[in-house]
Amino acid sequence: MDCVDRRFVQIGNSFLLDSRTQNLSAGALHTYLCMANESGGKAEFEFTKTAATKYGIAKTSFWRYVDELVDAGFINRVSGKSSQQPNQYRFTPERWKNSQKIAPPSGNI
Repeated sequence: MDCVDRRFVQIGNSFLLDSRTQNLSAGALHTYLCMANESGGKAEFEFTKTAATKYGIAKTSFWRYVDELVDAGFINRVSGKSSQQPNQYRFTPERWKNSQKIAPPSGNI
């Protein structure tokens, strides 16, 4: 209401320009950004289905987006889904950054 954000997400070029990021579905990318906001800057964080609903992520799509992010190497599932514990995740920048392939230069210099 007062136009003062208490939390924001800063996204780097290495994330935005990575081919795996560009290949994510819009829903998975939105989910990742919401997770980044909810994490408050922590590497390990809780993201419940209630939080997903708050951000407009459909319950029917939530697990599909999480699986897509896990498969792409952006997060790991620490706990949840099949247990009665809150859903705990960890960002894994080392996993996708270390596996980036450097593209050969294009064109003549």
